[in-house]
Amino acid sequence: MRKQARALLTYEKVLDSAAAEIAQLGYESTNLQAVATRTGLTKGALYGHFASKAMLADTLVAHLEETLRILLAPAADPDVPALDRLRTFTCALAARTRSDIRISAAVRLLIDQAAAGRAPTDLLTELRQEILALVREAQRQGDLRADRPAEAVADLLLAALLAGHRTALATGSPDRPGDLSDTWLLLLPPRAKS
Repeated sequence: MRKQARALLTYEKVLDSAAAEIAQLGYESTNLQAVATRTGLTKGALYGHFASKAMLADTLVAHLEETLRILLAPAADPDVPALDRLRTFTCALAARTRSDIRISAAVRLLIDQAAAGRAPTDLLTELRQEILALVREAQRQGDLRADRPAEAVADLLLAALLAGHRTALATGSPDRPGDLSDTWLLLLPPRAKS
């Protein structure tokens, strides 16, 4: 039992170390030897937990998928106004992206994949559709400006979610990286800002 606990701890350490490397450098520049060094393992021992860099990346994206499922569950509650559900979801995801290195790395992986000109991932497509549906519902309920195209609002929120924390870190102003409160002030009608 003790050996299993130690193996799980090592697995988690490898995953966090790989996430830190990927979040900082991107997938292509991440070196498994650097990940092994961060964890104090040999490269061979690292391969005992993850057979490849691609497997590490897949595990990080799976973590993001699970997190999205959890965060989106309350967004399906029809008794809560759509705007409240949308704000809660986007702010919670932004906070998790800032605080969870694995999610930050998964976001970096998805951004890099899109920047490389590969087809959009199903995950990003589904995320955009969820946000778009909530935007449209909030517009119908009169809580979001209906004079703005729902697609543009959804794209703005998605862009803020995916790149907000990266922008703050890149510009050297990490005081509020990825905080969506200012973005929401731009989107809300004046009566809803209070």
